Amino acid sequence: MEIHWRKAEKLTDDERGAAESLLESLAGDHNDLIDIWIEVDESPHHRQGNATVSIRCQARGEELVVRERATDPSLALRDTLDAFDRDVRKMRGRRRSRRTERPPAPPHLGVVDAVFAEEGYGFLVTDGGERVYFHRNAVSKGLAFETLDEGQRVALNYEAGEKGLQATFVAPPPPELTG
Repeated sequence: MEIHWRKAEKLTDDERGAAESLLESLAGDHNDLIDIWIEVDESPHHRQGNATVSIRCQARGEELVVRERATDPSLALRDTLDAFDRDVRKMRGRRRSRRTERPPAPPHLGVVDAVFAEEGYGFLVTDGGERVYFHRNAVSKGLAFETLDEGQRVALNYEAGEKGLQATFVAPPPPELTG
């Protein structure tokens, strides 16, 4: 990770060193932060403070940009570092949750038990004997709700709903699962 400073003359060497130490500890043993640019800007024309510090970071797969304003550059730097820390933790949390997501469960097989076309719903019975509610919006992948017939073979995934099992999708059964 490389840290680049722009227009940082208003900050002391100690402030820049402390900021770099904090950023290095935030990087820790991760290799997701590549380049960080820190820019200090002062403008006499802003009510919320005339010092602005921006941090722009090229991270693996995305760019993080944080900008905070305060009455002086030291306070703006502190606030920007805090906001950057939060953004990096959120980014890592999103990545962690993507890694732990399980792939969709293989479809279950079943048959159409009843269809109430006017109301837009019906019931299926899985090969395991579970009765599962389905809404017309769950029907996909080449099936049409209006053409479903009782006894028709289908593939489905389901989950617990408010009033029992509910199909999340209903589709034609894959040829390899119908045998």
